[in-house]
Amino acid sequence: MRLHRLEAVILRHLYELRHNTNHLINMVYFPVVNIVMWGFITIYLTHHQGMQSGLISSLLGGVVLWGFFYGFQRDIAQGFLDEFWSRNLINLFGSPLSIAEYISALILVNLIKALIGLTLESAIALLCYNFNIFPLLIEFVPFIAVLMFFGLAGGVAVTSLILRYKSKLEGLAWSIAGVLMPFSCVFYPLNTLPALLHPLALALPTTHSFEGMRQVMAGRGFSMVDFQWGLILDAVYIAVAMLLFHKMFESARSRGLLIKNE
Repeated sequence: MRLHRLEAVILRHLYELRHNTNHLINMVYFPVVNIVMWGFITIYLTHHQGMQSGLISSLLGGVVLWGFFYGFQRDIAQGFLDEFWSRNLINLFGSPLSIAEYISALILVNLIKALIGLTLESAIALLCYNFNIFPLLIEFVPFIAVLMFFGLAGGVAVTSLILRYKSKLEGLAWSIAGVLMPFSCVFYPLNTLPALLHPLALALPTTHSFEGMRQVMAGRGFSMVDFQWGLILDAVYIAVAMLLFHKMFESARSRGLLIKNE
């Protein structure tokens, strides 16, 4: 893996970020609107429904962490879509750039973007709604890492499907997180779901991440069990996603799809 190739891919996406307002909107506008909207909802629930402050904190914490996961997963897939839309795939993969180098560069640049969104949401939650996530970050970092690795797996899997099936599956870049959200227990504990759905929820690293987050915010300490299960599941999903990407890439290349736009 060559550092200068990683730098080249990162620089290409930074130039895209500077000149494409859609990326700025995704990185800044939507996270800000999201936390503002949920903040007002929590104010309403507090004043009119007598909701406990611990539940309010869990809601806002869930919003912040889910925003990080969604942004990272979406941008991994959208970073590849940018190459597809600009017909740049043949230039990328006709160069000495390896798949591992390309994916590593995407991870770095989109991690920075996701962290910017996370910081903005956290700052607004503190300034406007008196919810301070920063003292908890040390205990939250492991769960944020679990979300990041699962977001990577999801982004790579979606990218591989778009690579093979082209524009027919572009919508997965934005919709896959929405499909996972009800089963990830973002805003409610696992026991809220019907027992029939528990195996599905427990098979998702996101569930373990948000369950661990709620335990920390409830003052019951760090959940090593949830963290370990999250990492184990992440490893499985990343391995499957990488195998899928390799298979779809070879299939697309053998069919000449890297130079086709549809």
